[in-house]
Amino acid sequence: MSNIEKVEKKVEKAADNLADKAREIWLAGLGALSAVEEEGSKFYHNLVDKGTEFENRGKKQVDSMYKDINDKYKDLEKRITDTFGKAEDKVEDNMAQLVKKMGVPSREEVKSLSSKVEKLMKKVDELSKKIDNSDKQTTKTGKTAK
Repeated sequence: MSNIEKVEKKVEKAADNLADKAREIWLAGLGALSAVEEEGSKFYHNLVDKGTEFENRGKKQVDSMYKDINDKYKDLEKRITDTFGKAEDKVEDNMAQLVKKMGVPSREEVKSLSSKVEKLMKKVDELSKKIDNSDKQTTKTGKTAK
């Protein structure tokens, strides 16, 4: 075998080795791409799961805060309503005392007085009619007596 043949065989062998190495590198790259795709998909789904958990925790916290605020609002509203009710009662009591001190009659007293005045007016009307009738009779008897 000549030197040229030996060199050609070495070059051919090196080329085959190089082609094998290139193919191995190519396959390693494809393997890496496949692993990234697979792990990337797992990683993506893992992120979605964690995001869902985070959203649910946040929603629970917001719901809890809303409930607390709503409860506090209702309590405050009740306290304000009670306070205004007490204040209104106090103002009414004070007004009643002031009216009483000023000598202004109460509604019941006015009704009672109105009833008594109506009764008196009826009696006055009756007496007035009796007097008128008496005067008419006196006038008739006085005229006839003459």
